[in-house]
Amino acid sequence: MLSQQLKEFIAAHFNDDTGKLVMSASKYPKIDVKLAATIIEARKKLISKVPEWAENENLIYTSSLSTEQSSSSKTAIYKQNYCKKGNVADLTGGMGIDSYFFAKVNRQVIYIEKNPDLFKATINNFLELGATNIVSINEEFNSINGDSLIRDVLNKHAIERLDLIYLDPSRRKTGGKRVHFINEYEPRINELKEILFRYSEIILIKISPMADIKSVKQEVEEVKSIEIVAVNNECKELLILLEKGSKVNFEQIEIRAVNLKDKKNDEQIVFTPEIENKTISIFGTPLVGNYLYEPNAAILKAGAFKFISYKYDVQKLEVNTHLYTSDKIIDNFPGRHFKIIEVADFDKISIRNLRKTYPKANISVRNLPLSATELRDRLKIEDGGDITIFGCTISKGVKKLITCTFAN
Repeated sequence: MLSQQLKEFIAAHFNDDTGKLVMSASKYPKIDVKLAATIIEARKKLISKVPEWAENENLIYTSSLSTEQSSSSKTAIYKQNYCKKGNVADLTGGMGIDSYFFAKVNRQVIYIEKNPDLFKATINNFLELGATNIVSINEEFNSINGDSLIRDVLNKHAIERLDLIYLDPSRRKTGGKRVHFINEYEPRINELKEILFRYSEIILIKISPMADIKSVKQEVEEVKSIEIVAVNNECKELLILLEKGSKVNFEQIEIRAVNLKDKKNDEQIVFTPEIENKTISIFGTPLVGNYLYEPNAAILKAGAFKFISYKYDVQKLEVNTHLYTSDKIIDNFPGRHFKIIEVADFDKISIRNLRKTYPKANISVRNLPLSATELRDRLKIEDGGDITIFGCTISKGVKKLITCTFAN
């Protein structure tokens, strides 16, 4: 529990530079300045990530890294769809955000965390937040103790079976170096899954949004579905659902691309690799007065490039250019919608004219041997405004500069 003195200190120094604050710790001999700075940094991150927690001055945070790596309230609430009114075990509890939101819609949640300082802080936070249906265990869950750990807690709390086991394994080695394959994560999923399937038919694993989707199935056999979850067009989580006994091959795995939005309806598509492979794209040319569509980040990560062309009746600009066009507005297309106001060749004359006409614009590139920054430097156009210029390749390898305004 935070003392009143520490809470007042945090409030008084909330907008201070935390680095300088820690350096001046000797001025405040009665205050744990390092803890205060960590709490200030965590709350600032949580203002947009988990507002409900950021607003509570009684919560304790012991690690900026845990706050950085934690789920947001949006993605945690989304994961509630995997289990409601059941019993859930979170085997890599961290700072407890996923456990907390699972607890809001389930009978019982088992929270397991190996770090004693993080565990102690999270127990305090659960109490302050009124989460009374969470069983907390300060242990490392591994292949040696895992079976007895789950069995003992289920027996103790008269839980017959788990409806969902959730893991957010560490994607860093002991020295802090990132790892990229599931079999390198800690805890090791393939070493644990035989134990886990004794207690639940369903295992949900959160992995890096940078992970290669196809390699997931190669690393873990029982994959039933894969979800890419973006928040406001930024990929945040890749969720792998394992089902006991599942023998679905990669071509039939259900892939769901979801974009959770603040101000508009969420966007979602579902497909399989087989459907994507069998779909034939229709190609088209960008024309002034027509519309241009850029799929959201979740769809781009999922690789549903041909499927969305078919589903929304839009024409692809080129095989490897993931932009689409139509002569009418498709309001429900999952991504950004633009009205084309100019299509120019990628040459010196066009670049000079664009520079004169549009001194300020947003720059984006698709299937072009230049980065957005390099194109901006060549165009010599300031960033911002209501205009977007796409540098891209269309049919027959022709490079174009497409100038647009937002359609909605």
